[in-house]
Amino acid sequence: MNRSEGFHPAVSSFVPVALLLAVSFLAAASLGAEHINFIQMLHPDRMEEYQKIILFRIRLPRVILALLAGMLLAGSGAVFQLFFRNALAEPGIMGISAGATLGAVISGFVGPGIIGIISIQSLGAFAGALCAALVVTILSAVRKDALSASVTLLLCGTALGTLYSSFSSIIILLNEKILHGMFVWMLGSFNGKTWTDFIFIAFPAAMAMILLLFCSHTLDLLAGGELTARSLGLEIKTLRLLVIAGGSLAVSVSVCAGGTIGFVGLIAPHIVRRMYGAKSRILVPLSMLWGGVIMLLSDTVARVIVAPAELPVGIVTSILGAPFFISLIVSTRGIRNA
Repeated sequence: MNRSEGFHPAVSSFVPVALLLAVSFLAAASLGAEHINFIQMLHPDRMEEYQKIILFRIRLPRVILALLAGMLLAGSGAVFQLFFRNALAEPGIMGISAGATLGAVISGFVGPGIIGIISIQSLGAFAGALCAALVVTILSAVRKDALSASVTLLLCGTALGTLYSSFSSIIILLNEKILHGMFVWMLGSFNGKTWTDFIFIAFPAAMAMILLLFCSHTLDLLAGGELTARSLGLEIKTLRLLVIAGGSLAVSVSVCAGGTIGFVGLIAPHIVRRMYGAKSRILVPLSMLWGGVIMLLSDTVARVIVAPAELPVGIVTSILGAPFFISLIVSTRGIRNA
């Protein structure tokens, strides 16, 4: 394969997705209980003072956090699917999102605080995601053949995710003062997010994206199995460490940004796979862009559909994702790729 063959499809496919992402971003910033049209956003001097407050202090940090969360969830989903060679692998289904939520809930219950520029809740979410990823990886490795390991990964992830969610619910119920807020947060919501929240997650979000993109350069070697990958010089243990660390960091950041939000990491990679193919160098970055689009549109729908009230964005993504997940299971293509 020459250089042009390797990069031309990526270049041609990035442009329309980037444009769609830009439109989704503008729509998310514009629409809501208070509508701010595009012309006003281009000319802030023509805006009323209360509109400036809504746009710059309330809506923009929320939109940016939703964008980052969608990109991270989709990127981690794509990397997990490629590494585990399972088209149904996704942070929520694997129990990693629930593990991150449990870690964040435990750290928040023990006591809020900040270490340097990182909140204790962020550290707790990362620890929970990392532990959940390690547990489900170890359990899936018990089965030696690829098909059994793949099925074990999904079943154990689902069971463990339910267990982690139960523990989170128990801890929240023990502290009734934060019951409603934490319940909405567990359903997924960017409501009330500020620039302070963005500052807390900006650096770990950037690190997670770098790790995910770095992994994407070698994941194609696993297509023929681990033995073939080893014969080509791939260090499986090193790659596994990078995948687990990068995916766990990405999920923990997304949980800190908007709570537990499912199915984005499943939907986005499959959209890219069906439109542009499954090469990891294209799949991972384009999945990130599509994840941003899905999350921005879902959050916009959540804010608009019952305005001036709003739905948790996790409900919207679940309504989209559950039928999508079922269709993958029952379809011939989904079973073959799983």
